[in-house]
Amino acid sequence: MEALIELCDLIAQNPTQFSEKLAWICGRCPPPESLGAGSPRVSRSQLNAVLAVARFLSKCPDSADLRPKAVVVEFLRSVPSSFNQSFWPQAFGTDAIASFFSDFLGYVSKAAELSPDFASEIAGFTGEVVMSAISNGGGDLGISRAFLTALSESFPPILSSDAERLINLLFDQLSMSGPVVQSPTTPRERVRANSETSSSQSSPMSVKHYQPNDSSSPGNEASQVSGSSGSAASRVGDDAISATSSRSSVIVNGGGILWKSGVEPFNDGGGGAALLRQQVSSFEEEPVESLEKQEVALKLIAHIVDKVRIDAGLLEQVRLIAKRQLQSMTVFLKIRKRDWSEHGALLKARINTKLLVYKAAATLMLKSLACFDSDAKLAKKLAHETLALFMDAVEACLLSVWRKLRICEELFGSLLAGLSQIAVTRGGQSLRILLIRLKPVVLTVCAQADTWATSQGAMFESVMKTSCEIIECCWSKERGPVDTFIMGLASSIRERNDYEEQVDKDKSAIPVVQLNVIRLLADLNVAVNESEVVNMILPLFIESLEEGDASTPSLLRLRLLDAVSSMASLGFEKSYRETVVLMTRSYLNKLSSVGSAESKTVAPEATTERVETLPAGFLLIACGLKNAKLRSDYRHRLLSLCSDVGLAAESKSGRSGADFLGPLLPAVAEICSDFDPTVDVEPSLLKLFRNLWFYVALFGLAPPVQKIQQPIKSVSTTLNSVGSMGTIALQAVGGPYMWNTQWSSAVQRIAQGTPPLVVSYVKWLEDELELNALHNPGSRRGSGNEKAAVAQRTALSAALGGRVDVGSMSTISGVKATYLLAVAFLEIIRFSSNGGILNGSIELTASRSAFSCVFEYLKTPNLMPAVFQCLMAIVHRAFETAVSWLEDRISETGKEAEVRELTLSAHACFLIKSMSLREEHIREVAVNLLTQIRDRFPQVLWNSSCFDSLLFSMHNDSPSTVVNDPAWVVTVRSLYQKVVREWIIKSLSYAPCTSQGLLQGFYFPFSVDCPFSCTSAAEGRMDISQAKSLLISAPETTDPKYRAWKTDDHLVMSWLINSMTMEVGQPRRYGRLHMKRIPALRIPQSYLRLRPDYMIYDREN
Repeated sequence: MEALIELCDLIAQNPTQFSEKLAWICGRCPPPESLGAGSPRVSRSQLNAVLAVARFLSKCPDSADLRPKAVVVEFLRSVPSSFNQSFWPQAFGTDAIASFFSDFLGYVSKAAELSPDFASEIAGFTGEVVMSAISNGGGDLGISRAFLTALSESFPPILSSDAERLINLLFDQLSMSGPVVQSPTTPRERVRANSETSSSQSSPMSVKHYQPNDSSSPGNEASQVSGSSGSAASRVGDDAISATSSRSSVIVNGGGILWKSGVEPFNDGGGGAALLRQQVSSFEEEPVESLEKQEVALKLIAHIVDKVRIDAGLLEQVRLIAKRQLQSMTVFLKIRKRDWSEHGALLKARINTKLLVYKAAATLMLKSLACFDSDAKLAKKLAHETLALFMDAVEACLLSVWRKLRICEELFGSLLAGLSQIAVTRGGQSLRILLIRLKPVVLTVCAQADTWATSQGAMFESVMKTSCEIIECCWSKERGPVDTFIMGLASSIRERNDYEEQVDKDKSAIPVVQLNVIRLLADLNVAVNESEVVNMILPLFIESLEEGDASTPSLLRLRLLDAVSSMASLGFEKSYRETVVLMTRSYLNKLSSVGSAESKTVAPEATTERVETLPAGFLLIACGLKNAKLRSDYRHRLLSLCSDVGLAAESKSGRSGADFLGPLLPAVAEICSDFDPTVDVEPSLLKLFRNLWFYVALFGLAPPVQKIQQPIKSVSTTLNSVGSMGTIALQAVGGPYMWNTQWSSAVQRIAQGTPPLVVSYVKWLEDELELNALHNPGSRRGSGNEKAAVAQRTALSAALGGRVDVGSMSTISGVKATYLLAVAFLEIIRFSSNGGILNGSIELTASRSAFSCVFEYLKTPNLMPAVFQCLMAIVHRAFETAVSWLEDRISETGKEAEVRELTLSAHACFLIKSMSLREEHIREVAVNLLTQIRDRFPQVLWNSSCFDSLLFSMHNDSPSTVVNDPAWVVTVRSLYQKVVREWIIKSLSYAPCTSQGLLQGFYFPFSVDCPFSCTSAAEGRMDISQAKSLLISAPETTDPKYRAWKTDDHLVMSWLINSMTMEVGQPRRYGRLHMKRIPALRIPQSYLRLRPDYMIYDREN
């Protein structure tokens, strides 16, 4: 079947091309004459073919081929014949039949939605098919029930005349299902219900079928229903608000909410108990099978009402049936578990099925309400009545013992969705009534939800979704009621009333409802994403954090901090700035209190706030901000905070600064993830990056950079986990890592967005005043502590792989050693994390090579010898790390291999460009590293990017137009000539055909749009027209262009001749077998002067 479905989908994409395949599938379907026979029988292959054709129609309903429609129509006509088991293949059970009908009717309904012609064709007989299924007498009831169940999910079009007949037939089915118990809400109705319950149990539900000549009208029916229901709907109107407020109330009581409802039918002495027993008995007398039929019937009626406009009287009867079901729902859900005589799986099955019936009734109620739009007055009245019914049902679900059942949660959500639809559509008084009654519902849900769970339950999510829909749709039209609703919820977080029930309880306990309302409001703001809503709620939260109950460590404060950070992440400038200032001040206050006498008795919530809540909030804001201006501002604020935290933590005697700085690193990594370190950076921001890495090195937060590491220790995040300064420094270099692994990953991400730590080329490392300012006065790590300086030099020597011994660093002070250690960590980590690719554009170009940052340190003039040695050692350690990263991935394939090769190419191209720099020692390092890359990874020799970069770099990057230095130009050009010569010789020895193709593509481009330009000895550059001139015969000697052509010709000849040796040029190296790999060449006649052994074969030969 799967293969047939795949073929069907392929045919639907191009029916004309695969018409033969479509005809083949149609041919496998049951013939029309066989379906019309007395006892038809189909095979599995025929059923699969029918499903495939129906699927094709759902994707391509307007196909020119009429056979698929004919197949589906004939099979749909024959559905009444399928109600006998003999119609189906052997061993084709009821479940398989139900699955077939579900898929088939789903495809048919979708095709009917897309094609009006097809819809009108099947509408002519849909009613007959459905009525035959309902009144099926001689067939298998299980099959007809499976068909009706599938039909209740996917209902095809139907004629209006058939629709009314079908609804009346379904009324009969509902009448035979038993009585519907309604909720008596007044003492008079309780007495009436108590006296009439026994007689109502034995009589069918009174359903008055509508007749055309009936004198009743929808308005009269509505008034009769309203008068007899006894529910809140009868009191809707001018006094709807007062009736609502008198019906129920919510009492915030410490950790929970007590609901006091005006509906208490079971607590009036012996009469109430008798009524309860009678109602339970009435519910238990309904078979589960009968309940399933009710659900299907209600769903079918809802489909019909939605698709076809029916008579107003009949529509009122439909609404009356749905209303009675919803009225009985409040009684059903208030029955306690111990009041049922059934128990276990049987009771659970009854509860689930009955709730499904109520869900179908709610859907039918909404569908029927939408049909009364023509009469505005009646529609308004019915809308108020429906709203009151739904709210009663919502409250019943919320307070029921079955509220944890999945179906009860779904019913609760569907009722709230219906309420939202009514309020959004009607607005006005309906909206005000809903919001007044919705607030206590929201508070009750918040009182029940699990406070700290990741997901707080389906009811909580339904309440939040409904509130969001109402706020989004009614914010601009009905601002007043919405404002009142939001402010009412927000003000509840500050209510700390003490009731009589709380006398013996702890007065400091935070009510659960407050914690969950805070989360609800935060989620509402994120979902609605309106600055005005944020500005309405955020000031209340900030006021509570600064002056209210949440100003001291508590669960309430933690939840409020989570809420304000989520609102700040939306990116509204005012709320963002207020929140970040508050959170920054809170973090620094927590740090200042550490080590004091009060810190010994600090609440555990205070530690949670510093270690978890505030860092998580900082990270959330970093992830949420999208505006470039705000991201830049937040980057500066976070780096400033890290600098202040590092300075404050550095002075804490006996404490570890990593515990204070580490939690902030994930947020810094996120806000720096889009920062391009190759652009010009302001000195102030660059100093903040420098301070961050200084403290990262000082506190040992960077991942170890030595290849051979010790076994990993257990993660330590406590404040007392600190050893001697020398031990921390050496362990930071050699491992194992002492801190949270998330901090290590964050440091690696930060490295990709950190610019070179060169604040000023003149005195970036000579001015110790700023470096000493990173230590507190009198700090044991400061410049006056020689022991600390020796420890930092030892760690620096270890980080450099022993290239510079400790003794030669005696002229380097302790702060300089720490700074150089920070530079070593930064530049080595750049390459160890992702091969040395910086943040920036998507393309992996030479500008994104991390060598661009490493070489910046070497441009500083007049460095001390010891410092220069350390910097050179950092360059080589970074290079070794890059090579190690590339070699570790040498066996990878696919996308990973492509990334590896692009990374290698980016590094090689940058080193090629660096050979044109003015500093001689940088040119030497670039040549040295490029040679090592070429020898270790020979594939760069025939990499087109590297090859082009090598031939173009001298002319593209030469600053001779700015600085006129002929000697430097000559030196650089000779260096390039030497490197290019060696490059071409080696490339020809490794891959002669590929290398010749590259030379051909560079010097003889066939495309006029070629982006490259060849060099010219006379003018320094050869444009396209000059390169193209080499492809044609030499001009006449009297031609003015002859001289330029001759110069270019000799230039190319010299490159080719000087790049070849006898070993390369032997004919056996260029056998005829290679000719198919060499692109067709047009060789000018002048090249025939070369020896045949060196010639590239021409196109003819």
